[in-house]
Amino acid sequence: MLAKEPTRRVIYAFGPFQLDPAERRLVRDGRELRLSPKVFETLVLLVERRGLLVEKDELMKLLWPGTFVEEVTLARNISHLRKALGDTPGQDDSQYIATVSKRGYRFIAPVTEVASGDRQDTAPSTIASIPKTIWTRPTHWIALVLALPLLGIAAFLGYRALHHPPAPISSLAVLPLENLSRDPDQEYFADGMTDELITNLAQIHSLRVISRTSVMQFKHTNKSLSEIAAALHVDAVVEGSVTRSGNKVHITAQLLDARQERHLWAASYEREINDVLALQSQVARAIADQVQANITPQEAATLTRRRPINPDSYNAFLKARFLRYRDISNTSQALPFLLQAVAIDPNNAAAWAELADSYAHMGADWGNRNPAEMRPLAAEAVAKALQIDPDLADAYTASAWIKMWYDWDWPGAERDLKRSIELRPNNATAHRYYARFFSVHKRFDEALKENRLAIDLDPLDISPQFQLAWVYADARMGDEAIAQCKRMLEIDPAHTGIYILLGRGYDLNRQWPAALAAYEKLEDAHKGAYWSGVMHVSAVTGNRRRADEIFAEIEEASKHRYISPIFFAEYYADVQDNERAIQWLETAYRERSPSLIDLQVNYLYDGLRSDPRFQDLERRVGFR
Repeated sequence: MLAKEPTRRVIYAFGPFQLDPAERRLVRDGRELRLSPKVFETLVLLVERRGLLVEKDELMKLLWPGTFVEEVTLARNISHLRKALGDTPGQDDSQYIATVSKRGYRFIAPVTEVASGDRQDTAPSTIASIPKTIWTRPTHWIALVLALPLLGIAAFLGYRALHHPPAPISSLAVLPLENLSRDPDQEYFADGMTDELITNLAQIHSLRVISRTSVMQFKHTNKSLSEIAAALHVDAVVEGSVTRSGNKVHITAQLLDARQERHLWAASYEREINDVLALQSQVARAIADQVQANITPQEAATLTRRRPINPDSYNAFLKARFLRYRDISNTSQALPFLLQAVAIDPNNAAAWAELADSYAHMGADWGNRNPAEMRPLAAEAVAKALQIDPDLADAYTASAWIKMWYDWDWPGAERDLKRSIELRPNNATAHRYYARFFSVHKRFDEALKENRLAIDLDPLDISPQFQLAWVYADARMGDEAIAQCKRMLEIDPAHTGIYILLGRGYDLNRQWPAALAAYEKLEDAHKGAYWSGVMHVSAVTGNRRRADEIFAEIEEASKHRYISPIFFAEYYADVQDNERAIQWLETAYRERSPSLIDLQVNYLYDGLRSDPRFQDLERRVGFR
């Protein structure tokens, strides 16, 4: 039997340097640099976890096991190391070691393994690993002796893990992957890679995975791991980086137990960009394995499915989503990128789903686009997305939105919402839409339950908090709506949209001066809500002149752009001209106005409810 060829040791190359951990040598341009043992070990640790943040506490525990040292000792080590590498200490001008304020350090230079045998993966080894080689030369024995303390650390950690196993991990957050491309224009790509990783993990039913909006609030944060975990109520955190160079994408990721601030796993991967979705699935599966998540056969099949992409189409899609995620009002700016994405690759299902969602939102009353024009475009786009990928959760979410707000196809909307949640149970948006579905049907207990799930999955996003106030307003719970709005204003005082529901809460309580003050704050940012609220309060308090002035503004605006017939219907309902109010509601019906889903719960229509024509309209919208 032939003996197996020994695996060659790993030598790392970065810049002009070569690092040989086994021989404990650092060479620059053929000249060996002398480092003290602890400084050398610090370098090995950082290089092996390149691209990942290594916390100060973890570095000190690994470098000085069982010994108390001051943090200044570690800082001195880093300073000596930087001096040896010719590095500078700033985040922006460092070539090799970046400092993350109050947290730790990250090795940021590109690293290649120049003598790594035939191994195909690029997952970093642990500091305690020793190359499998034949110990014949004296240098090998010296390396073994020097490695013995590290073996002791590994043995100790293994013993502790065996006798004190950590509690199961049932929740995690993927923090924004850091853009190490040194190109700010690549920020959209790093965010896109974060989204993909979250989306893949969010398919696993046994894990609670925090949604994108909440985790993005910790981009470039100085908060500690424990502070982030406490804010998001999670057991574990995934963090890492992404580097894009030409058609190559390099991703590093590490999994940290937030309860014990303990490093659990780290890996590094590199693929061509057209295979990047398969790469994301591989990372997600590795993380799921590490937390010992229960994965169903369907989830396993989804995570291992290969989805090659067209790089140019994918880039355009990521740019569009980057714009929309920053602010939904950017939808019109994002639209050309989505149209470009599907023109380049008509099989880009994700881009079709995003396009459908964009058209659907542009046709909403606040979008100033005629819903009768937008609805067919949205429906066509979502049909294409589902034809290409029948298991795309985002497509079902968009489809449910269209069926609910435009078609009033309530059974169809509910089926799509359930399917979206089945495919991605951690889909906070789908849970939020489901809460709205229940609320407009006066099923308020179920609405509150779904809304709690949305908040649990996206605890720092204002949208499910806003939806909660909306449920309270629909349920005519004025005090609760007011209290919720005040809580939101404490979290985000600049969010003017909150005054829409604060005004409704005061309106329901007949606190007219407070309601008017809330509505008047909407004039610049939310003109439609300002018109509706001020017009109503003015009419019910006998200030007909002010109500007529607002109505004159609406009429003038309608000469220059699309204005929803809902505003005309509300005015005539306010001044108790039921005949013309019904006529304008019929116009809204013909245009498929999304606001008609509020027919059952909107108190502005209370004066019309006994009219048989209004009752017939309710029936046609699906509420009777």
